[in-house]
Amino acid sequence: MQLSDFGRKLTGEAGILQLMDDLGKAMAGQELTAMFGGGNPARIPAVTDALKKSLEATVRDDHKLAAMLGNYDTPQGNAAFIDTVVAFMNRHYQLGITAANVAVTPGSQTGYFMLFNLLAGPSNGARRRILFPLVPEYIGYADQGVAPEMFASVRPRIEKTGDHEFKYHIDFDGVEARLKKGDVAALGVSRPTNPSGNVVTDPEMARLGELAQKCDIPLLVDNAYGLPFPGVIKPKATLFWNDRTVLSISLSKVGLPSSRVGIFIGPAELMQALTSANAIVSLASPGIGQYIAEPLIRSDAILELSREVIQPYYFERATKARKLIDKHFPADLPWRLHRFEGSYFFWLWLDGAPVTSKQLYDRLKQRGVIVVPGEYFFPGLPAARAAWPHAKECLRLNFARPDAELEQGIPILAEEIARAYAAEPRTTRAKHLIIQK
Repeated sequence: MQLSDFGRKLTGEAGILQLMDDLGKAMAGQELTAMFGGGNPARIPAVTDALKKSLEATVRDDHKLAAMLGNYDTPQGNAAFIDTVVAFMNRHYQLGITAANVAVTPGSQTGYFMLFNLLAGPSNGARRRILFPLVPEYIGYADQGVAPEMFASVRPRIEKTGDHEFKYHIDFDGVEARLKKGDVAALGVSRPTNPSGNVVTDPEMARLGELAQKCDIPLLVDNAYGLPFPGVIKPKATLFWNDRTVLSISLSKVGLPSSRVGIFIGPAELMQALTSANAIVSLASPGIGQYIAEPLIRSDAILELSREVIQPYYFERATKARKLIDKHFPADLPWRLHRFEGSYFFWLWLDGAPVTSKQLYDRLKQRGVIVVPGEYFFPGLPAARAAWPHAKECLRLNFARPDAELEQGIPILAEEIARAYAAEPRTTRAKHLIIQK
């Protein structure tokens, strides 16, 4: 069977395929010591109970049940759900939006696939690109371009703090230089950033918004872990919005990953284009998640769940995992964790280690510990990855695991880190943009 260029792209090696394959096998019962690799939200009893009650109320309503199970919604999404989202965002953030500013897609990843390809790629004889102003970025973006070389990105500035911590910052000189090429169709950032948990600061968001307006391009902001819900953000942060911004919100990280509901809020013209693409690609978006979440959003119960249950749960898990890491990781080696600012992950940098993240992934997998190699999280830097060791020195770790997994898996991870640094050193080292504190 001969596949098209696009078919070969979809069936080739992809980090998101490896991530979901490992996650699926682990959830299916494959014996593991620690599942630090997946992005599945934790099963929190209070969240499950709230979702169950909402579903039960819908099932008891014969009209809603028949509509949820038997009716297609419009390609834009369920009308009542959209109206609830509009009222919620205007009530809490004074956006002044209408239903025309909202589109619902079968998960935010599918929505970004459509948005990226609506905006970037060949256009009137030129090639347009999505620019990520800071990498690493979400693993699911990397292979979403239908056209080749659809993504570009800028290396971050790295602030080292203390002996074993660091933080990424946007290199705006690099971003502005890249924008001057005139081929950027949109800026894209996640906040908190998956994988690192980095929260792009309010001043950085304001500057990105100014650049987007100046260049007359959209600023795409993925809020899957951030505002308004579940809001798993440590530092003070505000929701950024202007007339060039597209915000995405996901129901996955509040406990409904299998419902596949992505909510996009942005300029009406672009949301209409996204709706049209959704009609062609998906016909309509799944309704069950919209029906479950609608009363929770309408009543603001989803905010209470986020503040009182989800955020404390992940902050406690992060604290527990960090204490174990500090206890077991070799103190005399130059490993660093990205400062925990949000999301459900730690981002581990093995500065100067002669073993790549893929090699370490294989070693850990043999011992029943699943992580995600960092090499997949640098979209838009295909040539630079080989020349920039940092892109091969990082691992993403899901810290929101049960105590037994943390207590058994972290010592194994520590042993393999010590083994990695004990290998033959590399002959060359590339420079980083470093802010030393």
